[in-house]
Amino acid sequence: MSMFLARPWRIRQLAARRRDFLVVAALAALVIASVIANAIHDDQPITVLLIPGALAAIFLRRRQPAAALLLAVILASATPGDRAVVLPVMAVLYTMAGRMPWRQAAAAAAGAAAVAIAGGVTWGSGSVTEHGGLLGYAIGITASCAAAVAAGLYVGAQRRVRDGLRDRAERLDRERELLADRAVAQERVRIAQELHDIVAHNVSLMVVEAQALGATAHDDKVTATTDAIADLGRQAMAEMHTTLRLLRADGEEPELAPQPGLAQLERLIEQLRHTGLEIELTVVGQPRVLPPGADLSAYRIIQEALTNVVKHAAGASTKVTLVYQVQALELTITDTERDGRALSAPQSDGHGVIGMRERAALFGGWLTTEPLPDGFKVTANLPYTASPS
Repeated sequence: MSMFLARPWRIRQLAARRRDFLVVAALAALVIASVIANAIHDDQPITVLLIPGALAAIFLRRRQPAAALLLAVILASATPGDRAVVLPVMAVLYTMAGRMPWRQAAAAAAGAAAVAIAGGVTWGSGSVTEHGGLLGYAIGITASCAAAVAAGLYVGAQRRVRDGLRDRAERLDRERELLADRAVAQERVRIAQELHDIVAHNVSLMVVEAQALGATAHDDKVTATTDAIADLGRQAMAEMHTTLRLLRADGEEPELAPQPGLAQLERLIEQLRHTGLEIELTVVGQPRVLPPGADLSAYRIIQEALTNVVKHAAGASTKVTLVYQVQALELTITDTERDGRALSAPQSDGHGVIGMRERAALFGGWLTTEPLPDGFKVTANLPYTASPS
């Protein structure tokens, strides 16, 4: 699961690096073109030496933001007539604002603007005068720094919101998977407990029959054989009890009531009818005796499906159909709206549905859930003779 979660993160990181490279390339191209053009226009080829410093400020803005900001401000102050040289300052401030609190970002912008204005007046008073005077230069530098910080704060806030929502969604996905796994484990333990009771009953009968045969037989070999069978039966029951104690939760007491089956289905339906649920039971085909485990699972599937109807669609018209096919028993539980009221069907990955699927799969069968335009449908198929999976 961690591999699947790490893969989208790597893809996002790669996409972010690609976008960052494109932005850096665009800024570098603008700065290089502007510096070269101004060097040719002013006949000052020495200003071309500012290009490495400007590029260094852009590339260092993430790893060493303070040093990058200082370098960018110095370069902007040295050439106040070249407005493109202000771009590295804006890039560094934008990056800083996206990573730090707004007070620190505002202080950095104010300091950068003050240093740039002071440096521009000191080192390039002629250029400042030529390009609109000191006031215009100060307003331009201040506005550029403020705009970079505002954009950085906005994008940083949006990024944090997106990251928070993404982390929450991933956390919810992990919790949902863990809850589903826990529901499967709990249902398997419950099935194991129920099957233990069924198997223990049959093994007990085998032990009694063996002892009765040994007591009535007058052959020592038969008596020895029946005694061995009885001992094996007792040993099997002891091992099953030990295994069941390991499966049960701490302090959980075993259920002493006999396990139900389809013979008790009418009583279950009658109990639910007293709650106001309208249930119609239909049996198709010749009923047959099912193996105890399959009989119990069929009852539990119907019980869970009807419980979901009570929880999510109280008052719905419900139909339970048992179809005794040639090789399998098919169960269908359908609830439909009544009096124009919409139903609230359970989610397909609910814990109850997970348990029903586990019970059907235990005997080589299957279970499907299907939302209908006016209700919900559960269909299960339990083979008569399929070996447990």
